[in-house]
Parts: sequence; structure tokens; C-alpha cells
Amino acid sequence: MDECVKTQFDNAKGNELDDKKYPAKMKALYSSSALCVNVFQYFAVGEGKNNALELLVACKLVSDGYSGKVSSINFEETGYKIPDISEPNIDVVVKIESENKKQLFAIESKFSEPYSSHRGNFLKEKYCIEENRNVWENDKIKGLYDALEIDCKEKVSRLSKDKEGKERLEYGRYIFDYERLDGAQLLKHILGVVNGNDCKDSEITLVYLWYDTFGSEGAKHREEIEDFRKRIERNSKVKVRHATYQEVIANLCNSEKLDYSKHKKYIDYITERYL
Repeated sequence: MDECVKTQFDNAKGNELDDKKYPAKMKALYSSSALCVNVFQYFAVGEGKNNALELLVACKLVSDGYSGKVSSINFEETGYKIPDISEPNIDVVVKIESENKKQLFAIESKFSEPYSSHRGNFLKEKYCIEENRNVWENDKIKGLYDALEIDCKEKVSRLSKDKEGKERLEYGRYIFDYERLDGAQLLKHILGVVNGNDCKDSEITLVYLWYDTFGSEGAKHREEIEDFRKRIERNSKVKVRHATYQEVIANLCNSEKLDYSKHKKYIDYITERYL
């Protein structure tokens, strides 16, 4: 891992590299953060940096021939705090700009998580209560709270575990009826980004980058992602885009602008590891 990238993770609150009490999260073979770094770091630092636009083309976030530039690619970027509530851990934030506009892509990376059992789609009570309604009043998402009928959801309690592994009771609401997609987590990312200080003049896009699998589980996951996209875009100014890692890697391998002879080591690595 590049030292600059390592510093970004050390300064974040996701404990991805914390190896004190338990093995660091990123040491797991199924780590989505490790997958994200393995694919994106090459374009954030070092010899691949000048080709960062090709990564966005591969993700189908900009068209081939886009005349703007990538201004930054940061991991676990801080500063997207939901006032008085929390600071979501966004895997990668990519900013680009052209003569006409600025764009921010908040990327959530998923590897095996959607295919294991989880207790997703739970929105804690602090996101829903009246005194915190101000975080939903940003012009980019105004109306989303009512459109998702968050105030109408049944209040429930569930057992959770704190950082020390102790069980605790927490209150909130289940807001999406998804089996594979954690829509509540994505919604919290949207809240964090639109309330960020540097996002007022930027077009915001939430990007869901995921690892596909065969069978009914993969099909269900894709169906839920598309449903989430439609619901968010129908009721806010935030765009939602999604792509699989397999698609992105294949697009990079087939890119006419990404000279294989110059990027052989990187392309061979991600192809052999993830395809």
C-alpha cells in the first residue's frame, strides 16, 4: 500500500488497518476495502495517475473523450460528516472538473458482503427524529425523507454489538425491503456527501461498485440496486450509478488508450486476481 493511501486509512474511522486487538479488517480475503485499493490505488498515485480518466470511463461514469480532468482520488476521505449524527466511511471519493461543472463520485465498494447474511437496511433512530430533520433539508435531497416514508416506518429495536463486542440494544427503523442490498448504508453515504462543505457547487453521484456472482443471489442483488437507483433519482438531484468489478476490469483490459505494454504489471495483477 502506498504511504499516502495508508495515511488516509489511518486518519479515517473505519479501523481498516487497526491491528491491535483483532486482525485488521483489510487482512481478510473477502475485504471489499482491499479490493477497492487494489483497483483504484494505481490511478491515485504513481505511474497510473495520468490515466485516471480511463478508470472513470471503465466505470461508465464519464464518456470516452471527456475533456475534463480528475482533480483527486481519495480513500476513506473525511469531511462528509452528517451534522450531529455520524461520519460515514466512504470507500473512495473521486472529484473531476471541466469548464462547465464540477462532479463528485462517492464510491461504495462491495465484495462478498451482499451474499452473506446481514442485518442491513436498518436506519438508527437518530437519523429519523425531528430534531435532526435539518440533515434532510439540503436542496439536493429535499423531499427524499417524505418520499421514502421514513416517518411512517415502524419503530423497532434490535441487538447490536459495540466496538468491544458487547451486545447493546439500539432503536431505529427498517426502511427498505431488500435481501441483498444495504440501502440504509447507501442512504447514509448520500446524507454525508450532500451535507459536505465542498459539495455545494458539485454534481453528486453515488457509485455502487460490486462484485457479481452467478445464480439467484446475484440476480436479486442487481434487481435491488436498480430499484434503489430509481427511487433515489426520482426523488432527489443525486445520481446513482452502479457497475461490477468484472465489468470495470474487462473495460480496462480492452481500453485502447491504456497501453498494455506500459501497464502490464497492473492489468495482469487485477485480471489474474479478480477475473
